[in-house]
Amino acid sequence: MDDVLTLIAPTLAQNDIGDFVEQSEKHREIFGRVSSVSRAEWYNAGREGMNPEIVFTTPLVHYCWEPEAEFHGVRYAIYRTYFVQDTDEIELYLERKAGVS
Repeated sequence: MDDVLTLIAPTLAQNDIGDFVEQSEKHREIFGRVSSVSRAEWYNAGREGMNPEIVFTTPLVHYCWEPEAEFHGVRYAIYRTYFVQDTDEIELYLERKAGVS
């Protein structure tokens, strides 16, 4: 596990009228390993309008359901997770997404 991924979670606050709005972001670095998206994943996600690029595998205890991540200065949305059976790892599937900057 020699790659570092920065997980990004919004911090919400209640405004004057009671709505919750994003106030800031919380960044947290985790270790894991990067691999390519499989051909089947790329095809199936592409049919749903997604643009998969990276699979990041890390121990399950590192991930707290953050919706976005940054890898080598590029911002990604986490569109899917997969618990690897018989291990304590989780795969995070990352895609570049319009509106995620």
